[in-house]
Amino acid sequence: MRGGADSLHGLLLRWLLPPLLALLILASWASYFGAHVAVTRAFDRSLLDPVQALSQHIVFERGHPVLMLSQDTLRPLFTHVYDTAYFQISDEHGHQFAGDLTLPVPPKISNKPQFYDATYDNQAVRVVAMRVDLDSDPAVEEVPHFVIVQIAQTLIRRDRNLYELMALMVAPALVIAIAAGLLVSVGVTKGLKPLHALQQEIASRSHLDLRPVPVDHAPLEVRPVVVSLNALLGELAAVMEGQQRFLANAAHQLRTPLAGLHTQVELLLREQMPEHTAQVLNTLLDATRRATHLANQLLTLARAEPTTEHLVNRQAVDLSVMVEAGMVAWLARARSKHIDLGFELLPAVCAGDALLLPELFANLIDNALRYTPDGGVITVRTYAAGGVAMLEVEDNGMGIPEAQREKVLERFYRVAGSPGNGCGLGLSIVAEIVRQHQASLQILTPVHGAGTLMRVSFSVCT
Repeated sequence: MRGGADSLHGLLLRWLLPPLLALLILASWASYFGAHVAVTRAFDRSLLDPVQALSQHIVFERGHPVLMLSQDTLRPLFTHVYDTAYFQISDEHGHQFAGDLTLPVPPKISNKPQFYDATYDNQAVRVVAMRVDLDSDPAVEEVPHFVIVQIAQTLIRRDRNLYELMALMVAPALVIAIAAGLLVSVGVTKGLKPLHALQQEIASRSHLDLRPVPVDHAPLEVRPVVVSLNALLGELAAVMEGQQRFLANAAHQLRTPLAGLHTQVELLLREQMPEHTAQVLNTLLDATRRATHLANQLLTLARAEPTTEHLVNRQAVDLSVMVEAGMVAWLARARSKHIDLGFELLPAVCAGDALLLPELFANLIDNALRYTPDGGVITVRTYAAGGVAMLEVEDNGMGIPEAQREKVLERFYRVAGSPGNGCGLGLSIVAEIVRQHQASLQILTPVHGAGTLMRVSFSVCT
């Protein structure tokens, strides 16, 4: 898909609404055509009444046709509220002898009325022309005679009636079309709700939640896609489980020989030896410590990455008690670097894993001790505020540039130029444990403007 414009909802509406609009236009055109024909026929028939009235009062006298009606008698026949009517009577030779029209006589005129459109006095008019046979004047000759009667009328009343009729016909169709469009839109939205529910089910998961997607709630047309997706998720789960098992086993297997190596090097350093040999052994001891630290962090990372969320064993954990439990070891390490490590601990009970939360704190405090220079200050705080349990570790070290605060949560990433021999896994472990607990992690600048403030917020356990 190329974007939101190609969504299934939009695609269905584009397939349904334009044909509906086309049908409305077609129906409106058909209604207009039908209304125009009906109005035209009705008004054309009304034009025949003056023709009949005039033809009954035309006689031949002395060889010429004569209209036997006065102007006062003619006026009611051609006076209307909206329209203006005109008439013209011509003899068989085309000479006009009555009326006020100046229209040409149509060719091939017959006794059947002939209707046509014309222009008179710069106005559009509707004209009826008809041949009317008259009795001859016996005193002159017995030759039959006829006259041509033409009646013209403006179109104001016709158009008005046509528009009124169109309004009566199109307005309901328009209302029905709008209602149908709304029903189509609502129907498409309702019909796509199972797909939205499926999308939300998948979107709400983490990248490690590889449980099969429920197939029963999916529409029949989508079920093959869900089945294929579940098969892919199963394969990914198997791969990730194997990867985690390998990582945990490798880290666990490394810890024993590394611990033995560490012990042996320390024992060697107690013996008398040349200075350069002691330097080599100290270097080896430092490397062994780094390797042991890396193995421990890899093992922690393997434990912090379950393939499903339900593997986190939640229970009530007081963050202040958790911090106090490991306080002695961290104070000893801080004294070795002449760092002022302080604790401001207030009760802060959250729902968490009693094994993972100490790992989270251990990596936070280890990170602070590792990157805070000798003689620095570190403060650990726990407290509850606004329904949130807080754990904070603040230092006055080199700090983390704001542009890199997201990147330091990635595995093996280290800020360029940072001191120490860290492996870049500590904060990624913290981020993973935070995600497992649906908590939040903020990397801030302390109020005094130097160093780093790591703040983890958990939901208070009630």
